[in-house]
Amino acid sequence: MMIRSARTEGAQRSGRPPALSLLVLLAAAFVAGPVFADGHEGSEVDVKYRQKLMSAVGANMGAISDIVKNQMALPGHVQNHASQLVRSADLIAAAFKKEIATGATDAKPEIWKDWGEYEEAIAGFRKAAKGLEAAAASGDPAAVGPAVRTLGRSCGSCHKPFRKPKEESYKNR
Repeated sequence: MMIRSARTEGAQRSGRPPALSLLVLLAAAFVAGPVFADGHEGSEVDVKYRQKLMSAVGANMGAISDIVKNQMALPGHVQNHASQLVRSADLIAAAFKKEIATGATDAKPEIWKDWGEYEEAIAGFRKAAKGLEAAAASGDPAAVGPAVRTLGRSCGSCHKPFRKPKEESYKNR
């Protein structure tokens, strides 16, 4: 009768020898380390993340607009997109915490000069997204249109003071 340790049995069940399992864990820690590190370097990485986050917001807004304007029969989709906007709103302040207003970004320095106002604009966006989410969940099509307009105004109230105009965008350089 042979006595096996739990480690040996686990390695046999996974089909990997214990040394390989340890190597896989170390590789995962090495790769994940920079992802979770607080003090990462590189403003380019921060700006790219911000751009992706805001692109997701734009994609959800565009999808909502298409559904409403074209009266598409997609039950639950407006509510789903609005929910994604609420979750995105919860990420925006942290994504813009680092003051980076030069290079490939449309962020204006006013974000960091008027941080409190910027946070209020984000809160307004979140509230409007929650309002659209509730309107869509109610099943009342008459409530959705005004909620979409309120959400659109909340976007504009942030873009005007805190985002460079399209003609000044880094994309046009």
